[in-house]
Amino acid sequence: MGAKRTRIITFGVFIILTLGVVLSRFYLNVQKDHWDNKRMAVETAYEKSIMTKAAKVDFFYGDEPFRIVYGEDKLGQGVIVWVSDKGVHTEMASEGFTEAQIRDTVMKKNPGVEIDRVMPGKLGQEYVWEVFYKKTDDSGTRYFYDYYKFKDGLYLDTYRLSLQ
Repeated sequence: MGAKRTRIITFGVFIILTLGVVLSRFYLNVQKDHWDNKRMAVETAYEKSIMTKAAKVDFFYGDEPFRIVYGEDKLGQGVIVWVSDKGVHTEMASEGFTEAQIRDTVMKKNPGVEIDRVMPGKLGQEYVWEVFYKKTDDSGTRYFYDYYKFKDGLYLDTYRLSLQ
């Protein structure tokens, strides 16, 4: 009776460990392309801009997809780099509106909205802050994208998504 119980416990531990290894390998395999894309964006930012230290990478999907790399130059000043297949664009963070300023602008314009995401992007030929938010009223929840010029925070456009 004791040997049978030991075999069952051993087999159970073996199954759990095997499942853990298989799931971790699956996760790593699924994420590999995403991590490689981030790594390549950082390498491009180092090579083609004044960035010397990267802190974060975001992905912007508009007319042209960008990898947005946030970091610093050799003096420790904030730098944002837009990396696309067509080229690289660099802005000093201090020369543009900040994310906090853009959030404040949206909240003043639309009190009571819930901001989901604020990130740099590009709209037409303009480098922008893209703000994705939702507004709920009696008719339901509606999602919006607002665009503001990166440099001066000037409002450009709003895209309204269908009611959900």
